Amino acid sequence: MALTPHPDLSSQVPPRTDDAIDDAALERVMREVPSGALALSLLTVGLLLLAWFLMYAFVFLPRGMVG
Repeated sequence: MALTPHPDLSSQVPPRTDDAIDDAALERVMREVPSGALALSLLTVGLLLLAWFLMYAFVFLPRGMVG
């Protein structure tokens, strides 16, 4: 049984005219997106540091000095 390739339908679809993005909307979105990414990265790093500190305080310190 031979497989027939599917035609690329994306090349047959005409572009829509209402998909245009005006410059003001694009600038507004690009101003909001980096601040959200920064907040997410700060939250992630903060949780990582908190987990490290809790592990240090409750696992390593109670065991005492090595040696």
